[in-house]
Amino acid sequence: MTTTSRHAPRSADPAEPSLPLSVLERGGHPAGTSAEQAVRDMVDTARTADAHGYRRFWVAEHHAVRTSASSSPAVLIAHIAARTERIRVGSGGVMLPNHPPYTVAEQFATLQTLHPGRIDLGIGRPSGGSTEAHRLLEAALRRAPGAGTGFPAQIDELLGVLFRRGPDRNRFHSLPLTPRSATPPEVHVLGAGTTSARLAGERGLPFVYGHHLSRSVCRPEAVEGYRAAFRPDPDHPGQDGSRPHLAVSVHVVCAETDELAESLALRTAVHLAVHSGNTTSLGPLSPAREEHLARRILDEYQVVHGAPAKVAAELEALAALFAADELMIAPFEVSGEARARTLRHTARARVTSPARRAARR
Repeated sequence: MTTTSRHAPRSADPAEPSLPLSVLERGGHPAGTSAEQAVRDMVDTARTADAHGYRRFWVAEHHAVRTSASSSPAVLIAHIAARTERIRVGSGGVMLPNHPPYTVAEQFATLQTLHPGRIDLGIGRPSGGSTEAHRLLEAALRRAPGAGTGFPAQIDELLGVLFRRGPDRNRFHSLPLTPRSATPPEVHVLGAGTTSARLAGERGLPFVYGHHLSRSVCRPEAVEGYRAAFRPDPDHPGQDGSRPHLAVSVHVVCAETDELAESLALRTAVHLAVHSGNTTSLGPLSPAREEHLARRILDEYQVVHGAPAKVAAELEALAALFAADELMIAPFEVSGEARARTLRHTARARVTSPARRAARR
């Protein structure tokens, strides 16, 4: 039986300012799909975002994760930027403790010379862990001897190289960065906690709050902490460091109807639970138990789902809650076709900016 959305389509009011939408791509690699197809899916999703007016397309950095094909952001960015036309392409993000900052600066300076004015460098730090697998991964990704220790020092080292800062702010100031484009890539800090937010604010950088992460790691107070800590920094050519810029990332499933979107979101939640190993100790699940588990996952990861009108209303509410300047859509589903569908449908409903609209009154 065909169902229809309970939410009537909205007509966009030209007087209402539109909220910029961007995309956070986690590089889904479904079981049974080849690595080649998973990478092609990322490129196709980026082309969909480009065609539908999204501002940015960022790829994540995941290592030793079988369900993701996104382990090398710089390589993927080069490939995606060459196959898109207008959209900014970047990292969401480079996990800075995994790399020497000077190497990251060289990679993104090269990308910026290849695609002038279209490259973003989003940086963050991995969640870490104490398991043997985490320790082994940290050893495999070990940084060069003598590199700065601690995330704040690594950020300062990176910024010092990119923005030609002197010895007081960059201990490698005597090393030239090559190639050096006229304008460095935009630098953003990603995080879900107060430490990353404060670091972004103190350095006058844009901050991306990871609302799409689980409730257990998200700290909503980080947003106000970012604004309170913000100090303008004029040494960031090519981006506005005079005021805070907050983007909020959010999981989304968008389809033709609310009912279909909910069904797809629940199906994806079960798929992710099974392939993450979270259900192995539970034995076979009854349909009721399976649905209960899926709804818990959707709640834990705060997944917005519905037809375009419902999704737009929920995104506007989220933007109003945080007074966000931008939203980053993280398509929740795993397959490339499904992620592209969510982006197409989300773009259909114009998401207005409640914060900006209120400022005009």
